[in-house]
Amino acid sequence: MAAHRRSRKLIGLGSALGLLMVGAAAGGYAVAGNQAPAETVNLAGVQTGATGQNATVFACLASGKLTHVSMGTPSCPAGSVPVQWSVRTGTAASANPQPGSSPSSSSPSTKPTNAPSNQPTNAPSNQPTNQPSTTPPSTSQASSTPAPASTCTTSAEMGSCGPYTYAQITGTTDEGPTVGQDVWNPISGWQQTLHATSPGNWYVTANMPAGNTAVVSMPGSTANFGQVTNAPTPLSHYSSIYSSFTETMNPTSGTSAEAAYDIWLGQGSSSDWSNEVMIQHDIVNRGTCPPSASATFGGSGGVPVQKWNLCKYGSELIWQLAGTNEQSGSVDILSMLKWLENNGDLPQGSGLWQIDYGFELCSTGGQNETFQVSSYSLNPS
Repeated sequence: MAAHRRSRKLIGLGSALGLLMVGAAAGGYAVAGNQAPAETVNLAGVQTGATGQNATVFACLASGKLTHVSMGTPSCPAGSVPVQWSVRTGTAASANPQPGSSPSSSSPSTKPTNAPSNQPTNAPSNQPTNQPSTTPPSTSQASSTPAPASTCTTSAEMGSCGPYTYAQITGTTDEGPTVGQDVWNPISGWQQTLHATSPGNWYVTANMPAGNTAVVSMPGSTANFGQVTNAPTPLSHYSSIYSSFTETMNPTSGTSAEAAYDIWLGQGSSSDWSNEVMIQHDIVNRGTCPPSASATFGGSGGVPVQKWNLCKYGSELIWQLAGTNEQSGSVDILSMLKWLENNGDLPQGSGLWQIDYGFELCSTGGQNETFQVSSYSLNPS
C-alpha cells in the first residue's frame, strides 16, 4: 500500500485554557481561561528574530498550564504534552485577554499536535513526549502538496473501494463514486482481486474457468444519481451526459469478456430499477446479438460521430459499437438514452439511478488476466 501523508491531528484544549495569545518580542506569553488562573511566562532574551517575522514557539502543557516555553524543542517532564504554534513577532498581547475575544494575528495557528483528539489536557504520564526534530509543514503548505494515492485491495465477492472524491465524475447524489468487485454470479473456480486508487485508476486480476460463457462478474466504478430524493433523476433534467474511458483487457485466445457501461433506470419509485441499458465498446469472443436498429451518435462534447447497433437480450437493451472495437474513446450517454425513450424502448419519463463502467467477465481461459481502467470521466449537466 502506498504511503499516506498523514494530516496533523488537532485537539481542543477546552475551557481549561480558553484563548492563547503571544507577545514574543515584548517578552511575554499570556494564558487566560475559565478554570486556570492567568499565567505569564517570560520570554525576554529569547532570540525570536526581527519584528514582523514568523517564529515557532514550543512549550509543555499539563493541567491547563504551559511550562518550558522556548523557541526550541523542550524536554517535557512526565505528565505533560509537547505543544507548538506559529507566532508573528511584534507588540505584546494583553496579559489578560477575555475568553471569547477574537484571536489576534499572533494567536496559535495550531493546537497540540502530539495527542489523540479525545485526550484530556491533563495527560497521563504515559503520554508520548517525543517531538519531531523538524516542524511539520503549515496547513497551507500541506494542502498545496497532494497526498500520494493509496491502493485499496479486495478479493471478496462484493468487495468495494471508496467512496472517492474524484473530480472527473460529477453530479453524483451520494458520498461519491466507488469501485467494486461485483461477482454477482460466482461459479466454481472463479478468482478475482481488485486493486483501486480511484474510479479512473484501477484493475482486477481475474482467473475464470476456460470455456465458461456466462457472465460471472462486472468489476467497475459506480456512480449514483438518485440517492438524495430516493427517486431516479429524470432524464429530462439533464442537458448532456458525456463520458470518456481508457481501458485494456490484455486478452488471450481464451478470453471471453467485454468493456462496457451498465446503466440502471426507473420511473420514480425507490423500488423500480426495472430498466437496464448497456453500452459495449470492446467485445472479445462474446459475439454480437442481432441488431434491431442502428443509430449514429456524437458530434458534440468532444464525442466523435459513431454508428451503434441496438440489440435486446430479454429486458436488457444493449448498444454495441459498430465496426472496430475501441479501447479509448468517449460516448454521448444522454443521446443514447433519449433515443431509446423517444423510440419506445424505454418508458417515457424514465429516470437515472446509476451508471457503472467496467468489464463483464466470463472466461480468462483458466489463467490470470489483468483488466485495467487507466482513465475515466463521467460528466452530467
